[in-house]
Amino acid sequence: QYGMLTQACRSAKEALLGPNPPETYTTTVMGRGRQVVGGAQHASLAPRDVREIIFEGFLPLVPYDAEPSRGARTGLHEMGLPYVSDPAITRHLATFLKRHPPDPPALGAALGAGLPALGAGVPTPPHRGEPQAILFNGGVFQPEALRHQLVDALRHWYDAPQQRWELLVLSNPSLDLAVAWGAAHYGWLRHTGGRRIGGGIARSYYVGVAAASSSPEAQPGATSVLCVVPQRLEEGKEIVLEKPELELALGQPVLFPLYTSTVRSDDRAGDLLQVAPQQLLQLPPLHTILRGGKRSGTKHVPVTLAARSTEIGTLELWCVAKEGDNRWRLEFNVRDIVKDDAPAASASEAGEGQTAITDVWPEIQVQEAARLIRDVYRLPDAPVAPQDLTKTLELALDAARHDWPTGLCRRLWEFLAEVAEERRRSPAHLSRWYHLAGYCLRPGFGDALDRFRVEQLWKQMRTPPRTEPGRAAARLVEGGADYWIMWRRVAGGLNASLQQSLYDRLRPALLPGKGKAGVKPGANELAEMWRAAASLERLDVKHKEAMGAALLKLLRRGPVPTYGFWAVTRLGARVLLYGPLNAVIHHTLAERWLEQLLAFEPTHESERLAWAFCLTQLARRTGQRALDVDDAYRDRVLAVLRSLSVPGHWIRMVEEVSEMDGEEQSQMFGESLPIGLRLLRTES
Repeated sequence: QYGMLTQACRSAKEALLGPNPPETYTTTVMGRGRQVVGGAQHASLAPRDVREIIFEGFLPLVPYDAEPSRGARTGLHEMGLPYVSDPAITRHLATFLKRHPPDPPALGAALGAGLPALGAGVPTPPHRGEPQAILFNGGVFQPEALRHQLVDALRHWYDAPQQRWELLVLSNPSLDLAVAWGAAHYGWLRHTGGRRIGGGIARSYYVGVAAASSSPEAQPGATSVLCVVPQRLEEGKEIVLEKPELELALGQPVLFPLYTSTVRSDDRAGDLLQVAPQQLLQLPPLHTILRGGKRSGTKHVPVTLAARSTEIGTLELWCVAKEGDNRWRLEFNVRDIVKDDAPAASASEAGEGQTAITDVWPEIQVQEAARLIRDVYRLPDAPVAPQDLTKTLELALDAARHDWPTGLCRRLWEFLAEVAEERRRSPAHLSRWYHLAGYCLRPGFGDALDRFRVEQLWKQMRTPPRTEPGRAAARLVEGGADYWIMWRRVAGGLNASLQQSLYDRLRPALLPGKGKAGVKPGANELAEMWRAAASLERLDVKHKEAMGAALLKLLRRGPVPTYGFWAVTRLGARVLLYGPLNAVIHHTLAERWLEQLLAFEPTHESERLAWAFCLTQLARRTGQRALDVDDAYRDRVLAVLRSLSVPGHWIRMVEEVSEMDGEEQSQMFGESLPIGLRLLRTES
């Protein structure tokens, strides 16, 4: 419905801002389910309404010295792209043009989807550093009236009585398809080896360094930084800094502050600088522990740096040891600005961001792990058997798998993705690939690039085997217990449509229709299928209700399957691990489930704990009345929990609003999370 509303408003805007607009335009959003027609909603708009909202709200005529307002961060924070406090594009454009003085005669400005994208700006008007050309891009500028309004805003800044400002408006044959055409042409150039025009990255990047306050270069209030990537460096190109030589702490938590700037175009890689804070934007810092080997302990080693800005929006910073072959790769997410001119985040938010610490492994060990994975899947007579690969990786990395941090796990996934096509060599190869892929990507979210990684996994699972001349295609069928364990581990990274697609595959086995009993999976595979299905938190609640009803029938008679209580816990939980609020089952349904569960009598210790944890999660307080079960059911659950020997925190979760600790979160996921991964509770 939100998507329909967006498209309806766009159509209304283009119609009402056109050359011959209608007197009114009706927008319609269809209903859902059986109310697709009866539940439709309508609203009428007039040209005056649209012009007032868009021209005054987004493209007002403002003076040249206007600055965007910095209001409190309330309301919507993000939906696809981060929202700013001031919606007036012209104020942001004025700031952009003042902040980026031009380099005559190369003058120009480009606008993409209503925001500055690239190009040069102007100094103060007396210097006559006006843009000479403008290129409109993006569907927002389909109505000609919007293009005229923006040109009028620029003319308001640069027109002078003695000299009229003339602007060249560059032609764009398709505002909607321009980006797609550019991407297709770029792909064609890379495929054919053609030449392309490259301007390099628009930002420079800096790492914060400790500077002595008594140093003659130290300036009060300035930030001491080392330039690691200058502006205009081509993406994908590595830059090596032979100087300066730095000291790196191993075996203890360290912080790498990262900054970026769009206004310091003359800085060179390797420059140690004292920079005014207003010229820098702060990026998410990296909290990590650099490992030097199993017996290295805590020490300091001299290093130099190498850096590379990647095409996918990350910054790779390499710490290269002066002695030996050790290299450590630090990966920064450079798409999220932490701090700009807006008010600083609260102390609690800042404190939360400093608790996520992950380990970074020596690159020589990581590459040895990569060699082992490639050999197992590509060599016909590999010295390591597939079933021994995990143990061999532990030896190569000097760490048991439960000690592998998030960064290392995601690096191992890169190597597993390389050999994905060879996973079908044998059942043993396939099973081990499932196991390692799910383990290294769990829980499917939490890292900046996890969405891309899980989508990559999905495509690999859907791609048919590649056939080679003279060689038959692999006949192994994708499936089995390990297959569903993998999907259960990464389910949180699947969007709603992919989760629905996965459920459609599971439903015939879990909820067979009358007279439609097909091939029944084995007991072990069936258990993992149930666990995978219960982990799909973005499913519609009607599917969760159907699965819950089937599971409760199994719990009425013994022996209770090992997956029974765990699956009911995930399906009926009052607080989801990653799903939205509208995916929580209604509290009246949870009460009906509790009515049946309270009558259960466990027969052994593990069953008793699983039953008690299930009661806890279904009766847990959330702080939202629409989700909480009735007090009468909560009191009955508390009476049961107090009569059992259960952790005190379980009882507190039913009595008051509280967060799950790490052990309880792992119990809900079904296993522990990677070290250094910190999941924030979603609010929507």
